[in-house]
Amino acid sequence: MSGNSGSKEEPKVTYVHKYIDVTKDKIREAAAQKRREHEKQEREKDEHLRQLQLDADTKRIKLLDYRFGDVHGPRYFSKVDIGDMKEGGLRLGLFGPTGSGKSSFINTCERALEPGLRKGTADIQTGGGEGTIALQEFLDHLDNDFRLVDTRGFFQHGADEFMALTNIVFGRIKPGEEIKFEKEADNKDSEDYFPNWLHAIIIVLSAADPRLQGPRQTHRENLNVVREFMRPRGIAPITVITHHDKISKSQEEDTLAKASAATGSARDHTFFVTNYHVDKKERDYSTDVEAMKVMRSALNVAERYVKIYKQQEQYKKEEDAGKNQPVTGPQETVEDFFRRLSTKKHIPLDRVQPIIDKLKKEDITTSKSLSDNWAEIQGELSLSERMRGYIDNELADTFKGVNL
Repeated sequence: MSGNSGSKEEPKVTYVHKYIDVTKDKIREAAAQKRREHEKQEREKDEHLRQLQLDADTKRIKLLDYRFGDVHGPRYFSKVDIGDMKEGGLRLGLFGPTGSGKSSFINTCERALEPGLRKGTADIQTGGGEGTIALQEFLDHLDNDFRLVDTRGFFQHGADEFMALTNIVFGRIKPGEEIKFEKEADNKDSEDYFPNWLHAIIIVLSAADPRLQGPRQTHRENLNVVREFMRPRGIAPITVITHHDKISKSQEEDTLAKASAATGSARDHTFFVTNYHVDKKERDYSTDVEAMKVMRSALNVAERYVKIYKQQEQYKKEEDAGKNQPVTGPQETVEDFFRRLSTKKHIPLDRVQPIIDKLKKEDITTSKSLSDNWAEIQGELSLSERMRGYIDNELADTFKGVNL
C-alpha cells in the first residue's frame, strides 16, 4: 500500500475580490432602481395624461351640449321669464388690445371644442394695426346655446370708447358691421331685444405687455372706462392672460393681481391660457382644459347676469302696473329695508352701509330682489353670523304670506 493511499483530498479554496464584486452588485442594483423609477414616472405620466384627456373630453361634451341654464340649473330661473334666451343663446364678447393674443384665444377655443381642427378661423394680425374694426361671431355653427363675439379693433382708449362699448354691449351693432366710435349706432331699436346683447365680457391681456407689467400699469388706467361701464350694470368680467411662457413662475401671482385690478375681474375669474400656436398641429389637453374653463366660467357669469336683468325687467313691469297703488314690502328699497332693520335692532346705519353699497353694485335695489338673490349673494358679503341671522329673519318677516 503506498503512502498516498487513503489520504484525503484537500479542499479547493477560491479567492474573491470583494471590492470588485460588491461594486458590480451595487451598479446592477442602482441600474435596476433607476429603471424602476423611470417606469414609475412613465406610468404616472401616462395616468396624468389619461386623466387630463378624460377631463378635456368631459368638459368638451358639456360645452357642446350646453343649453341655456345648464350651469345654474332650471330652478335658478324659476321666477323669471327666459323664453327669449332659448332662441339664440348667450353671446360672450371678447375684448383685447392688439397683440394680446385674442385671435389666438378664439382659435384655441375652436380647437378645444373641435379636436379635428388643425387651425382656427380667426385671422391673427401680424402687423401693428387691427385692420377692419368690425364685430365677428365664432362657434355660432355649433348646435349649442352660446357663441363668441370678437370686438376686433376696439381698444383705442379714446374719448368715444364709452359710446362704442354701449353700442356693442346693447346689440346695436350686428356681426359684420363696423364698430362706430364717434356716434351712436343707427340700429337703436335692437337695444330692446335682450338676446342680441352681450351677456358676458372676456378681456384678453398679454402677460408680457408693458402696459400691464410696467411701473405705470397703463392698462389699469386705460380700462377704467370699461370697468365703469360694467360695474353699475352688474357685468362681471372674465380675464384671460396669454403668453404665460413669457413670465417666470415667481411672477405669476403678481401678474394675476395686476390683470385682475386692470379689468375689475375677481381673482377666480382670472385665468392663464397657453394658446395654440398657428404651427402647432398636435393636440394639447392642458390647453384645451384651460380654454374650456374660461368658457364655462363665462357661461356662469352670463347666466347670473341674465337672471338679474330679467328680475329688474320684471320688477319694472310690476312697478309700472302698480304706480297708483301704495308701495308694499317687496317694493321697498334696500336702503329702507336696512334702515328699518337698523332701527329695530339698534344697529348704527353706518355699519350696514357697506352691505347696501355692495348690493347696489350687483343691481339688487329692492327688498324683493334681495330676497330672490339672498342665497347666492350672502356669501359675497362681509357679515357676522348675528347680522346674517338678523337679515334672514327680517326677510322672512317681510315676505310672510306674500306670494312671490
